[in-house]
Amino acid sequence: MNQNLRFALAVVLVGVIAGATGFGLYSYYNGKTFGGSDVANQTLPAHIELTDLDGHKHKFSEWRGHLLLINFWATWCGPCRKEIPELAQAQTKYGSRGFQIIGPAVDDPTAVRQEEKALGINYPVMVGTPEEMISLMNTLGNQPAGLPFSVLVSADGHIIQRHLGEFDATELNTLIKQNLPG
Repeated sequence: MNQNLRFALAVVLVGVIAGATGFGLYSYYNGKTFGGSDVANQTLPAHIELTDLDGHKHKFSEWRGHLLLINFWATWCGPCRKEIPELAQAQTKYGSRGFQIIGPAVDDPTAVRQEEKALGINYPVMVGTPEEMISLMNTLGNQPAGLPFSVLVSADGHIIQRHLGEFDATELNTLIKQNLPG
């Protein structure tokens, strides 16, 4: 077999293995919920600061007293874009009852500004470098750094659940109703 054909076959084989591995990891982690005993009694780090699209700093402690859904997303993430209308609808439906979503974007702030209105986002969007957001996701328990990634936090600041992958509308509404503050 000539050298070029061997090289081409090696490249194809590596591509197939990488694709299968990526699909396997996506399938395994997509829609995974991390809750119960592995998050029991874990408190959201209240001191962490996030920056909104206007450049204002916010700490998680600002949302104490609310059921808080931290939803990490990106403009280039198909499943993220797909779930945003459901999230916006939940914010509208439950916001007056003590529910708050914040959306840290693992993306370029310029791209986020351009897409925010088009996507119909009606909750605060936070920005930073992708590296900062990935580090924050890791801190909150998303080791694979997959998107979308959500963390549901009780009104007193305790982590209720972590969720990797997009939410199903029924699942999201049930989770919110079960955990709304008093």
